[in-house]
Amino acid sequence: MIGTFFSVDTAEFLKQRIIKDIPNLDYKKIKIRKISDKKTQVISGPYISVNLLKNDYIKLKSFGFEELDIFLNE
Repeated sequence: MIGTFFSVDTAEFLKQRIIKDIPNLDYKKIKIRKISDKKTQVISGPYISVNLLKNDYIKLKSFGFEELDIFLNE
């Protein structure tokens, strides 16, 4: 999970910013998942290998994220 937001608009803004500012990241993996009326998540995945996950994790960390959560089969 990349981030959790109260607004779908904010989540969409982050998704577009990631797509624009990290051009070598597979933009098809960046998704928005609405959890409830007040909780929306920006997620990346699914991944078929740990190395692909690691590569995207490094790209996102270098973009400035301080903490990224990894979930299995969510």
